[in-house]
Amino acid sequence: MVKRRAANLDVANLFRDLSRRLGGELEDECYGQEENVGFLLDLVKRTVEKGESNSLLILGPHGSGKTALVRKVINEASKCDNWLENVLLVELNGLLQTDDKLALKEITRQLHLENVVGDRIFGSFADHLSFLLTSLKVGDRQTSKPIIFTLEEFDMFCSHRNQTLLYNLFDTAQSRAVPICVLGISCQIDVTELLEKRVNSRFSHRHINMLLFSDFAEYYKLTARLLKLDEDAEDSTTWNSHVEATLKKKEIAKFFNKVFEFDKTITFAKRVLYLTLLNMAEKNENELSLAHLEAGLEATGCTLSSDPIASTVRDLSILEICLLIAVKHIGEIYDNEPFNFEMVYHEFIKFKRRKFSTLPEERSVVFKCWENLLNLEFILPKAGVRTQGQQLEYILNSFHLPSAVLSKSIEKYPNCPTEVLQWCSSSLHTLEH
Repeated sequence: MVKRRAANLDVANLFRDLSRRLGGELEDECYGQEENVGFLLDLVKRTVEKGESNSLLILGPHGSGKTALVRKVINEASKCDNWLENVLLVELNGLLQTDDKLALKEITRQLHLENVVGDRIFGSFADHLSFLLTSLKVGDRQTSKPIIFTLEEFDMFCSHRNQTLLYNLFDTAQSRAVPICVLGISCQIDVTELLEKRVNSRFSHRHINMLLFSDFAEYYKLTARLLKLDEDAEDSTTWNSHVEATLKKKEIAKFFNKVFEFDKTITFAKRVLYLTLLNMAEKNENELSLAHLEAGLEATGCTLSSDPIASTVRDLSILEICLLIAVKHIGEIYDNEPFNFEMVYHEFIKFKRRKFSTLPEERSVVFKCWENLLNLEFILPKAGVRTQGQQLEYILNSFHLPSAVLSKSIEKYPNCPTEVLQWCSSSLHTLEH
């Protein structure tokens, strides 16, 4: 019965109604973040309505919904009376505003204060920023215009010289001279370790930590929610019944389980579903099937059977693979503590002289391979560790390639020498130290 009724749906109208949700912004789908939305909304409203100054960091991995959360809260807060007339919003991005001068110029532009600044000459960045904030006052402290600052890629601002922008923003928030709310967004969980002491002391130390879905059942509920039409939409009852019946099929659940294991972000789920509906619209077919979903996934450029890490490892040299194996064994020996090039080089030389004497051991050659692994981000400097002025050989690093994935990728390496395979599969107890 559902199948016959679903055939009467207008696929063009269906795609039109769902495309805004699936292809638009993310703020409409802060699924499971009601508590965080309420907390952040209260913080922003206190700045807007009561003139309180606040600062807060929103932390979590890519795709966990940090930016969506902020947009959702700003949209909700903008429904307050006189928001457009009284509240100023400044959006900065660490990838675009790469130094404080560019950031200040962007703040001036977004606050429409170019005419106020004019040809004035300021002694310092702090004087310039202070002048801008003072210019926004329309009366006394209680009637100053509240400003909401959002800093995407907050960790990039920590690399600015002396962290002058962050210092002045947090200092202004702490002094309550102008009601401002500073919202930092970052994927680096321990980003506060990068703050200088004077900056850290002025930060409120409020955090919102966001994570990706850990439960497939919740992820599957979101999938159904994304696919269903709003109740007031045309043919919503028919389509929604069809979606529920389709998602109950084992092969559909199995497909989404594989997608979930491949990428747990809402962004990727929306992309797959959007391209699935686009495929249906192009074929003028209005019944969702596994073939449509697989076509949508293929259109993203990703396949569940593909292994991008194995492909990258396959392009490495044997020497580079040996360095990765050395890192793997060091992690087993020292319980995943940070390591540097010297430790890895020492481990590699022991293997080379014991099992594979034909490998090169010139330090310059090995270090060049090490730099390539850093560029590929298999190995990264440990977060929160100051690296300025240090020799690269002694900078502490962390390994970003799970041992099981490395072993599996090396097994697929074409014509990999037996000695290397055996070294990779050897356990901690069989190593000679």
